[in-house]
Amino acid sequence: MESAVQHSLTLVEYNQLEEENQQRYEYYQGEVFAMAGGDPKHGAIASNILALLHNALFDKDCTVFNSDVKFHIESENKSHYPDVSVVCGPAQRSEKDTRALINPILLVEVLSDSTAAQDRGSKFHTYSQIDSLQEYVLIEQDIHRAQVFYRSAPDQRWSMQWYAGEETDVALQSIGVTFSLSEFYHKTEGL
Repeated sequence: MESAVQHSLTLVEYNQLEEENQQRYEYYQGEVFAMAGGDPKHGAIASNILALLHNALFDKDCTVFNSDVKFHIESENKSHYPDVSVVCGPAQRSEKDTRALINPILLVEVLSDSTAAQDRGSKFHTYSQIDSLQEYVLIEQDIHRAQVFYRSAPDQRWSMQWYAGEETDVALQSIGVTFSLSEFYHKTEGL
């Protein structure tokens, strides 16, 4: 995240700011942070994952979203834009942040040098407060490696699995699909 642009905004003011500026911000208890743009490799990896999930879930009662869709975490009063997300069943909007959803089953973040620590730390803690969330996937940008956190119910502890190497299969238990890491990094050489 970039530096805060304003302090002590309500969710209504935050949504007005996004609408007026045509820019995305993340929201944390009244503070608003401008979202930095990703680089081409980051975008290609996120697009690959989006396409793979979309194709795998095409005939299922799940919807795959890109980074334009934000999620509000009611208990933390935060709104974040994950790189890729999946909602199964009807999408539910937040009553507090009406431009945000609240019920992802799967969230994916592509790591960069500037976001890796936050994505692994405070953002994971925040996302783990979402009852519907079963899986959180972190994808390294510069090496074929993924870290997957999984739980089958909100009252269960998170388990974590590392996946490394181009031909290694990554099992996404929440939606019952498996992909090779090479599929995530397809056509990203040289970016």
